[in-house]
Amino acid sequence: MKHLIISCVIISNLLAQELESAMAAWNNILQTPEIVEYFHGVFDKLGITVEGMDDKFTVHHQGDKITFTKGIDDDIDFLVPLEKQNILNMISHSKDGSISPEESWRILSVLFTPLTYETLKVPTLAVNWRRKLAGVEDLIHVYLLNPAGGEANKHTLIYVKNQWLVIDGLYGNPRRTYRMTPGQSLEYQRRTFTAIKKDSFWEWWRFATWYKEWRKTCSVTHT
Repeated sequence: MKHLIISCVIISNLLAQELESAMAAWNNILQTPEIVEYFHGVFDKLGITVEGMDDKFTVHHQGDKITFTKGIDDDIDFLVPLEKQNILNMISHSKDGSISPEESWRILSVLFTPLTYETLKVPTLAVNWRRKLAGVEDLIHVYLLNPAGGEANKHTLIYVKNQWLVIDGLYGNPRRTYRMTPGQSLEYQRRTFTAIKKDSFWEWWRFATWYKEWRKTCSVTHT
């Protein structure tokens, strides 16, 4: 029993150290001017949970800098779950004290599918008339293209029973396929976030008008 207790204490300390290292890694990544600008208008407060850890933290975009605090604030915009390996990868990439733009993109691209899922969970985006107003199809494939030419992140969007399902990977026969650069993906997220925050008929009308033109630059339809 004594050995078991000691083992539990050691494991608990290691997890605590990993969390502190993870938060330090996030601080290194998110304080580069490129990343601060990268996420401008994408969220104000982003909650992060880590699989296998009880601890959670909140990322705050304050316009000219990004900070974080332990725990999940009550007024977060989105709650994004990450796997423990994602955190460990961040630590690995930041060991030398510097992170290249490509390394930052690779690390932060893990947010692509979970952030899409959290965005589409917002009740206003589940309303069918808004979907039809914007001309959004009910089965969509989405590729987030790697700027280095590597394999893209991919997920499937399905609208069913007044809700969106976001599934990692490609499934079914899509009515539209998107192949987006990180810049196009972030532009979409910014426009969506603005519409969510203002949440008025005219703002959603402006979003729908913009969306119908924007999708011509990065998608094709299927019959």
